[in-house]
Amino acid sequence: MADGARGGALLRGLSVLELVCSSRAGFGVSEISRLTGIEKGNVHRVLKTLESAGYVGKDPETQKYRAEAEVLALARAALGGMDLIQQARRTMLSLSDELGESVHLAQRTRRGGVYVAQRRQPGRIMIETEIGAHPIIHATATGKALVAFDDWNIVAPLLQEPMHKFTEKTVTTVGGFENELQLVRQLGYAVDDEELTLDVRCVAAPIFDFFGTVIGCIGVSGPASRIDDERLGVLGAAVRDAADEITHNLGGRPPVRIGAPPAHQ
Repeated sequence: MADGARGGALLRGLSVLELVCSSRAGFGVSEISRLTGIEKGNVHRVLKTLESAGYVGKDPETQKYRAEAEVLALARAALGGMDLIQQARRTMLSLSDELGESVHLAQRTRRGGVYVAQRRQPGRIMIETEIGAHPIIHATATGKALVAFDDWNIVAPLLQEPMHKFTEKTVTTVGGFENELQLVRQLGYAVDDEELTLDVRCVAAPIFDFFGTVIGCIGVSGPASRIDDERLGVLGAAVRDAADEITHNLGGRPPVRIGAPPAHQ
C-alpha cells in the first residue's frame, strides 16, 4: 500500500474514532458515513478494525458502535506520560543531587517501557541512559520495576525467547525471573546487579497511578565500584521513597507494604 493510501486510511480511521467517542449513545454505520463523508463500505472496514483492537464495540440491540475501555487506556497513558515527566522533574533533581548518581525516568508502554528523562551529575563518571530506548525487561532494574505488579500473562509476551544472557549474572530462566519480581514486590524496588553490563549496578522503583497501576519508574545507576552491597540498599530505599513521592504528586496509590521491607541480599 502506498504512503498516500496508508495516510488516507489512517485519517478515515481517526475521523470515525473521534465521532464514535463524541457520543455515549453511539452511531450506526449509515450515520457515521453521512457525518464523516466516508463511504459505508470503508466505514464498516474501519469499525471492524477498531473493534478488533478494543477501541469500539457494537451494541447488539441498537447496532450502534460506541467507544470501549481501550480508548480510555490510551488517553490515560498519553496524559500520564505528560504528567509523569512534569511531576517527576523536581524529585529527579533532588535525588540525583542527594545521591550523586545518574537518575533516569521511564514510562510504562505496551512493549514494556521507554526511557523518557535523565538527570546526570556533572564532573563524575556516569552511566548514560538513551532517551527513547526500551529497557530490557529481564536484565534491567527498570524493566523489572515496570512489570513486577502485572499479571504473568501480561509479562510473559514481553520477555525475549530465549532470555538473552548479557553477563554471568543475567537471570535467564522464567522461574528465576519470577523470583526477581517477587523480590521487587517485597522490597519496593528492583535491582540490576551487573546483569546487563559488567561494573554497572542499578536500582529502580515503580510509580503508580490512581488505579494502583504502574505507569512508570524512577531509577539510579552507577559504577559497581561506587555502589557496593551496603550502598545498593541505601540507594534502593531512596529510590523507593522518590517513587512514592512522585506517585503521591500524581494522585496515585502505591501498594500497602506490610512491615519493613527486608534488606537486599
